Amino acid sequence: MRNNEDRLGSKKTSASPAASVAAQSGPAPLEFVRPTTILALPSKGEFYPEGHPLHNQETVEIRQMTTAEEDILSNRTLLRNGLALDKFLERLLIDAKVSPDQLLIGDKNAIMIQARIDGYGNDYSAQTSCPNCSATNTHDFHLESCLTYVSTDDSNRSPQNDRGNFVVTLDNGWEVEIKPLTGTDETKLAKSSENRKKAGLAETVVQDQLNAMIVSVSGHEDRPTIAKAVQHMNGKDSRLLRNAYKSSVPNVELRSNVECQECGVTTEVEVPLNANFFWART
Repeated sequence: MRNNEDRLGSKKTSASPAASVAAQSGPAPLEFVRPTTILALPSKGEFYPEGHPLHNQETVEIRQMTTAEEDILSNRTLLRNGLALDKFLERLLIDAKVSPDQLLIGDKNAIMIQARIDGYGNDYSAQTSCPNCSATNTHDFHLESCLTYVSTDDSNRSPQNDRGNFVVTLDNGWEVEIKPLTGTDETKLAKSSENRKKAGLAETVVQDQLNAMIVSVSGHEDRPTIAKAVQHMNGKDSRLLRNAYKSSVPNVELRSNVECQECGVTTEVEVPLNANFFWART
């Protein structure tokens, strides 16, 4: 962590000797310093194209949050339109050329978690559902203890093509090209889910995720063909693609063992990560 060089202070003006004496006897001028944090990126900048400001950059510098960012997170209009987190991140990123929409999801999550730690500390209280009995429990998490960087290397990644995407061969012979998802893809997935809920339609989480990550199927890049291919995939192929994505694209995880207050069973749960992440605190 370090402080940036921008400091806000009172403007210097000429003053009478009496005013100078009075000033000397008063409190020292305040220095308004905006601290920043240097954060290691899960991707290490490997999956950004040439020309992207984070291409081959292992770290990113972010500002620590202030009351101005708190106001963004509580803005009802931004929250209703799903824009609060992106606006929040825009203010934290030092490099104005970096857009939250362009961030890989793993890097975006890492920044959001670090911002929460910088702003409010490691203690985080949230409700989780017990996988064993479905009871709702309130648990206190220590964020740094729950945080894991899920890194990848050449030994467990799927092969990459000349576009930097990963190629997975299914049992039926299809060669499926998948890409690392960005903030833009995440926003589209969230909007698709919300639209289906409003229309009273069943959720299609797996299909939506596959459609977002797949670039081509055996050379076919048109979206209708890809959507039809996804619909005809069996469970084994679907799981193969999602596991290939997980083992190829770096990410972060917030997981912790939680004992259910109802049934007493201890299970590993994922710590909730959403807009309430910044407000559901002790």
